[in-house]
Amino acid sequence: MGAPGDGPFQWDFVTPGLPDAAFADAPGFSPTPLELRVMLLAHLRPRSDSLVWDVGGGTGALALEIARLMPSGQVHTLERDPEAIELLKRNVQRFGAANLHIHAGDAPEGLAQLPPHPDRVLLEVGRPLRQVLDLVWEALVPAGRLVISTASLEGLVDATDTLSRLEARDLQVVQATVHRMQRRGSQARLAAAEPLFLIAAERP
Repeated sequence: MGAPGDGPFQWDFVTPGLPDAAFADAPGFSPTPLELRVMLLAHLRPRSDSLVWDVGGGTGALALEIARLMPSGQVHTLERDPEAIELLKRNVQRFGAANLHIHAGDAPEGLAQLPPHPDRVLLEVGRPLRQVLDLVWEALVPAGRLVISTASLEGLVDATDTLSRLEARDLQVVQATVHRMQRRGSQARLAAAEPLFLIAAERP
């Protein structure tokens, strides 16, 4: 396995959970930690031919995980930050992910760029959440799955209240915290990443 920028990335294992170091990053941008990506993927449950929306793509780590697991499917990511978009492009090139498509824009207006009728949607909570969530829910096919991630209690409340109003099925809420060992001199300590709320639901 080479460092980012060393050419195409090689990963011969079938399990999800690419190493964090596999992705290009930049100051202020870091990939979603491996452990949280695996959990988000497990709740998303993509099929081999799914059409996935990733609203708020960031560095693209999660979108790339999905794209490599469903070679017959398509992932469309919407991102507003120009620096994040450049990172996305670098990571897509590094992984050779021809089925991952990048769209520049902000939600809710930018959602019109994405192909209709996704069966899986990833949504990073932002504002205005309720308006975005209503539009995403309307676009989602029946029995499609939505996974929302947020680090804030306000985002958690907004998401669960809105999904209850939309009569979502199989509503699940998980708080995930990842602790990793770090060594300082002769001592080893566990350091916590930022906690994340995961909200998963299915459209009737």
